[in-house]
Amino acid sequence: MAFVLAACASPAAGGTPGHSATARPAVTAGTTTVSRQLTVDGTKRTYLAIGSSLRHKGLPLLIVLHGRGITAQQESTRTGFLPYAERGLVNLVYPLGISESWNAGHGCCGVAGRQGVHDTAFLTQLVSDASQYFDSDRRRIYLVGYSNGAKLSFEEVCGHPGLFAGLATYGAVPLAACPAGQPVSALLTAGTADPYVRTEHNSPSAVAALNDAVAQWQRRNGCTGTPVVRHTGPLTLTTWTGCRGGTELASGVYSGLTHYWPVATHTSAPYTTPVGDQAAAATVMWDFLSRQRLA
Repeated sequence: MAFVLAACASPAAGGTPGHSATARPAVTAGTTTVSRQLTVDGTKRTYLAIGSSLRHKGLPLLIVLHGRGITAQQESTRTGFLPYAERGLVNLVYPLGISESWNAGHGCCGVAGRQGVHDTAFLTQLVSDASQYFDSDRRRIYLVGYSNGAKLSFEEVCGHPGLFAGLATYGAVPLAACPAGQPVSALLTAGTADPYVRTEHNSPSAVAALNDAVAQWQRRNGCTGTPVVRHTGPLTLTTWTGCRGGTELASGVYSGLTHYWPVATHTSAPYTTPVGDQAAAATVMWDFLSRQRLA
């Protein structure tokens, strides 16, 4: 059985394999939130599908992977992408990890990692189900990950690069090098004072770990030109364009920030740091991702 979090009528399921129904108020007045279920390897999996209350076809699809110990509902509130759905610019998906964790491989992380949950299979099936449900533009499917969710996002994109037009992460770097293959536009961001990015990768600093990851992605995407550097509040954003296959690569370094998600203003949502609207992770990530499109 599945359920939906929505006050207004939910979008039609269109005969997709997932199931949905309504239950309680939408996250915001301008969006409708539906909880859909899939069965993956015999296990029922759930994701929140959030779209504008006025249905739009052919929009990009943005999948956001929560951190460990954070619910999908909390992530949908704190990450800051809801206004884009309200305005009819994108449809959002917030998958639910097993015991609020993701199996990103390489011994990570939590219950999902210990149980060997097939989370990459879940995400791949989810892309198909959510794209059909929303009638999405398959050339504009984006993946965002925070912390444990970011680690899974690297695994998913490295294993299935042809699915995604772009990737954006905060608070993690890849657990293993991505094999050579199809280039994928990527924005990798972290705070300079993030202890997890530093210690989990045995690096002298979070910036060193991030720079190593960006260098790996430069080689994958063939980014050889001179980057453009922009400073906004605590954020230093370095962007390479004209990479192989028309892809882009960007590195975002937040001076003084820890593992907490960068938001525009003070909020009651947990694990956030206010940095101003222009430096907020949602703003920077959407600006980057919305430019990306598969050929």
